[in-house]
Amino acid sequence: MQVDAVRRVVLAPDKFKGTVSAQRLVDVMAAAIAEQAPAAAVSRLPVADGGDGSVAAALSAGWRADSVPASDAWGTDVKASVARLGGRAIVEVASVCGLGARRPGPSEAATATTYGVGQAVAALLDDGVEEITLALGGSAATDGGTGLLSALGADLRDAQGRRLAPGGTALTDLATVRTGELHPGLRTVRLVLACDVDTPMVGARDGSAEMFARQKGADDDMVRRLSAGLAHAADLLEDAFGSPGAARRPGSGAAGGLAWVGLLLGGHLRSGAEVFLDLLGAEEQIRGADLVITGEGRLDAQSLRGKAPVSIARLARTHGVKTVAIVGSNRLPAAADDEALFADTITLDRIDPACADDPELTCRLVGQAARTLVQAHLDQGLTTTHRNGARP
Repeated sequence: MQVDAVRRVVLAPDKFKGTVSAQRLVDVMAAAIAEQAPAAAVSRLPVADGGDGSVAAALSAGWRADSVPASDAWGTDVKASVARLGGRAIVEVASVCGLGARRPGPSEAATATTYGVGQAVAALLDDGVEEITLALGGSAATDGGTGLLSALGADLRDAQGRRLAPGGTALTDLATVRTGELHPGLRTVRLVLACDVDTPMVGARDGSAEMFARQKGADDDMVRRLSAGLAHAADLLEDAFGSPGAARRPGSGAAGGLAWVGLLLGGHLRSGAEVFLDLLGAEEQIRGADLVITGEGRLDAQSLRGKAPVSIARLARTHGVKTVAIVGSNRLPAAADDEALFADTITLDRIDPACADDPELTCRLVGQAARTLVQAHLDQGLTTTHRNGARP
């Protein structure tokens, strides 16, 4: 393909969760475009929306890597990777108390805790950090953030005066809440709660436990127990913090209710995608580009609620820039009007379903798809098509 003038392509994928990181996807796309259109200028913008990969996204934007002591969802000591820039820090919940490669059962879902996230926050407060962003996606816990509260000095006890055990099912035993010994740094820190869901913590059918606990190992009985624990804790803690109704706010159910506790502590809920697009300077990179290539592992109804590829496409549309997408699978409802956002979508599992479990195959298919999209869309004179597979 010959390109008469220098054209600029912005590569802005999110990760293919569990398969390929956003940074590697960008590298693969860039290499493919260098072959297909060597005269094109490429802007690299690996993105995140508040889940795993958030620290890596910040590092790609010039933040520095740091680590603080913490523990995982079941109490094993870990070093939590954080990103820092001046007086600001980003804590990635998934890297502290996430599932990782673990496949927990109901008993582990019952006891998973956010205590380690609180340890990481406390360490940053001790170091004088002025703003902490909690990237809330990917938590293994459904404890309403009570583990974090405990690590930050809250005293949570049962009716016999014993300290509350970790995990969401123990919340039904919560009887007293004392907040007098909370970390003093909480009085001045700006707490940003970056999430990509609008689920409330407590809801008859759409609460945090009902929506997400099964993917964390809970069976139906455990979902009911976790839901009951969250509802019980909500009344007591909201009374203690003077924040009635916070558990029913959209987004408060992120990370098993960790967002809810963040609200009780004075935090501000923001779309994770918007937080990281601002952090990465996405608008400046997209403005004036000729094409944006985005993508994620699974495009579905949740994507339309503001996940990274959709947020990228909406931002690009405001600047009149065409956006195309490469996705692992496309499960958007038939009525969803994704055509309005994506000029073209290539779906990898319709080319080879084995890509879901094969990172190298995924990368090869992403490279093919990037070449196809550049060939079809970098020349403005070519018409737009919508396809489910890349040409070889």
